[in-house]
Formats: sequence, C-alpha cells, structure tokens
Amino acid sequence: MKKILLTALLALTISASCFAEGAAGRFAAEEKAADTLIAAITGSTVTYDAASRDFSQGLKTKLPADKFTALKDSVKKQVGTIKNPNFVLLNKPYNFEKGYNGADELVYIGSVAKDKFARIIVIFALENNAPKITAFQVTPVEAKKPEEPAKK
Repeated sequence: MKKILLTALLALTISASCFAEGAAGRFAAEEKAADTLIAAITGSTVTYDAASRDFSQGLKTKLPADKFTALKDSVKKQVGTIKNPNFVLLNKPYNFEKGYNGADELVYIGSVAKDKFARIIVIFALENNAPKITAFQVTPVEAKKPEEPAKK
C-alpha cells in the first residue's frame, strides 16, 4: 500500500512541475516579446522586423512598418519619451460566465517626467500554440499628489 501511495505522490509531483513549467515557459516568451516591442516603441534601435516577429497575423496586417513608425512618432508626441519601462503586472482576464479566454496582458510602467508616467499594456493570445501579440496600448499616467488635510 505504501508503494502505491508513494508512486501516486511521485506522479502528482512530476505532473504538477510539468504544468508549472509550461506556464512559466509561456510567460517567459511573452515577456521577451513584450520587451522587444516596448524597446521598439520607446525609441531603441530595435527594428520593426524584430518587434513584429511576435505579432499575430491580424496585428501584422493592421500595423505594417510605415504605420508602426507613425505610431511611434505619435506616442512620443502625445505621451513623451518613455524611459525605464518596467514590468509590473501579469493579468489573466477571467469572466465568471465564460471562464478564461486565453489572453494574457502584460503591464509595464515607464517614466516620462517627474510626475508623469506611461502605462504600456501588451496583450497576447495563442496562435498556432505560440503566444502572439494581438494588441498593445500606451497611455499617459500622472501621479496623484496626496491631498492636504482640511484646515479647521
């Protein structure tokens, strides 16, 4: 009986580590692709070809190289020069009626000025069993200053 329980426990341990490795592998691929895209958006020497390597087919169609260049210029004009973008959150949207839709959102925050920041959201979905960027969004964010207490 002990051998059966020990074998079952060993099998569960091995299968659990395999599931964790799959999730970690997907996240690592997504983070690498998002880092490349963000480097291209923020003015690094990363080319469109490198950034679009992980785009979904739909995004490649909607965002060819010329539109990507225009988008980069627009981000710089409207948001500013984004420095030091850092990964802050992995979001897996869940709907209680429909469940997990398979999309992952990686959120980054970068500084623009003293009290101004930029939030960059990169959305992934599986395409041919590989995570691909389906959309991304860059929005300006201002740090809230603490309110002073009311004087009596």
